Amino acid sequence: MARVSSNRRYRGLSPRQRRRERRERLLEAAVAEFGENGYQNATVRGLCARAGLTERYFYESFENREALLCEAYDHVLGRLWGRVQEAIRTAPGDDAPALARSALRAFFGFMRDEPAAARVVLFEVLGVSAAVDQRYREAMQGFAGLIRELALPRLPAALAAHAEDDMLADGLVGAVVHIAMRWVLGGYRQSLTQVTESGLTIFRAVYVELASAGPDTRAEAAGA
Repeated sequence: MARVSSNRRYRGLSPRQRRRERRERLLEAAVAEFGENGYQNATVRGLCARAGLTERYFYESFENREALLCEAYDHVLGRLWGRVQEAIRTAPGDDAPALARSALRAFFGFMRDEPAAARVVLFEVLGVSAAVDQRYREAMQGFAGLIRELALPRLPAALAAHAEDDMLADGLVGAVVHIAMRWVLGGYRQSLTQVTESGLTIFRAVYVELASAGPDTRAEAAGA
């Protein structure tokens, strides 16, 4: 009998393409399953059934459920990050409050439009393991970095030099995340505009405070 080549194409796809397709199906199944029923309640068998695959294909791409959770988290963050960046790129205005409004509306809009993904980002990655917690902290630092990139260059140089930007950015990210948590847990009762404006109020308050404080005052506060 002639040997069958492992590189044979099936339905027009190469083995590598088929493997990538199976991996994508598992990622999408994971986001749906973790978001709807919770990570702790998910099983490999259930995830594979949802993806329409046998369990052997799970271990083809992932070592265990936690590895799949991390990849699913990154997968969702990539979509969220892209949506926020696009909103910033097309924002009607270049001042910090205008950019913040566009970014916040995109962020909260994603949470509303993709509720399963929102729960993965906001809840299901918390407290799983030290490794997953570190991944979460790195993601939050990435969003804090975006705030620093957007806001500080638009402040007067004398103010930006004295701003404790890392702590300030982390605090703003924390405020936005907790608003999102409350909104999701409350069943999205408030409108997207209301939630966006709530987040923007915090950004505006910080921005106005920085813009109104003199550099000497901020320098004294920094050295206190």
